[in-house]
Amino acid sequence: MPARPQHVPDRRGQLLTQLPAWAQVLVVASLLAACWLVVYGAGGTRTALPHVFYLPIVLAALPFGVAGGLAAGVAAAVLCGPLMPLDVATGESQQLVNWLIRGGFFTAVGGLAGTSTVSLRRSFQAGLSRRLQRELDLVTADGPIEDEGGWELRVRRVLDGGGLRVVFQPMFTLDDGRLFAVEALARFDAEPHHRPDVWFARAAQVGHGVELELAAIAAALETSTELPAPVALSFNASPGTLADERLLRLLDRHAGRQLIAEVTEHAVVDDYRHLETCLAALRSRGVRLAVDDAGAGFASLRHIVRLQPDYIKLDPSLTQNLGDDPVRRPLADCLVQFALRTDSAILVEGIETAADLATWRDLGAHAAQGYLLGRPAPLPAAPQAEVLQPAASDQ
Repeated sequence: MPARPQHVPDRRGQLLTQLPAWAQVLVVASLLAACWLVVYGAGGTRTALPHVFYLPIVLAALPFGVAGGLAAGVAAAVLCGPLMPLDVATGESQQLVNWLIRGGFFTAVGGLAGTSTVSLRRSFQAGLSRRLQRELDLVTADGPIEDEGGWELRVRRVLDGGGLRVVFQPMFTLDDGRLFAVEALARFDAEPHHRPDVWFARAAQVGHGVELELAAIAAALETSTELPAPVALSFNASPGTLADERLLRLLDRHAGRQLIAEVTEHAVVDDYRHLETCLAALRSRGVRLAVDDAGAGFASLRHIVRLQPDYIKLDPSLTQNLGDDPVRRPLADCLVQFALRTDSAILVEGIETAADLATWRDLGAHAAQGYLLGRPAPLPAAPQAEVLQPAASDQ
C-alpha cells in the first residue's frame, strides 16, 4: 500500500531547510526587510499590508522551530512598530498601544507556528520510525534465515506445547452494542520475543506454517468453549491452512460452533478455484468467511471478488481518523454500500476513538473492534460494549 503523505508538512519548507543555517537566516532577514519596504511604500501601517509580515514569521518557524518563530515575530514587531510610521506622507507615528498589540500578535503567531512545526516534525519522525520498523520486521521475516535450524527448533517446541497462548478481542454490533464475535489472537511467550506475525512467517519459512496456524486455531477452540451460542469465534488462517484437511477434522470435533475464518489481505492465493472448493467444504460446516485487512492493498479487492466473503474486515489504515477525509470517507461509504449489495457485512478494526466509532455507525458498518471497545484478553468477554449502551437505549 502506498504510504500516506505524512511528510507533506516538512516539504512545504523543503527549499529553505535544505540551505545552510546562515543562508536560512539571510533569507528570513531579507523577507523581513522586503516586507518593511512594501508596507512603507504603501504609505505605512494605516493600510492592511502589515499582515505580510506573517509570511517571514511562519517561514522562520519551519527550519528553526519555536525559537525561529519567536525571533522573527519580535523582529517584525520592531520593524512594523517603532520603525514604521502610521502615515508616511504626513509623518504621523503610531500610538504605542497599537504597535504593541500588533507586535504581540506577531510574536504569538511565531510561537504557535514554531510549536506546530516541531509537533508535525516529531509526528512525522515517529510515523516514519514506525513504518521503517514494520518494514524491517517484514524484511527480517521474509528474508533468509541465518539460524534456520534454531527457528526449526523453536517452532517445534511451541508445537509441542511450549509458549503458545490465545487471547480474544471482542467485536460488537454497532446497532445495539451486543457481543457479536471474538477474534482469537495468538501470543508467543517463548524466546525470542517477536510479534506473532514474525513467528508465523518464520514458521512458514521452515516448513511449519500450517502446523503453527492449526495449533493456534486448536488452542482458540479449546479455550473458548464457554462462549455463548450466538457469539462467533473468529480465527485467522492462510489459504494453505484453509485447504488443509486437518482443519476440517479439527472443526468436526467442534461441530455446532459459530465460526468465522479470516483470510488476510497479505495472503497469496495461487489457485482461487482450489481455494473456493476448500471453502465450500468449510461453509458446509457452517463456517463463515471474512476477508481481513481490506483496504490495506489491492489484493483484498481480488479476495473479495473471487471469494465472496460473508464479512469484509477493514484495516485500521482505512478505519482510523476518518472524519471528513475527502478521499477515505467516500471510499468507506462505497465499501459499505458494496457490502450491502453483495450480502456481505462490514467489520471495522482499530476503533480507538469515539469519533471513529460514531463515523462508522453513521456509515452503516455492522460491527467493530478496537481498544475503545475492548482489548485482547482471556475470556469471558463483556456481553455488551459500554460505549455503545447509551446509543442502544436510545433506539
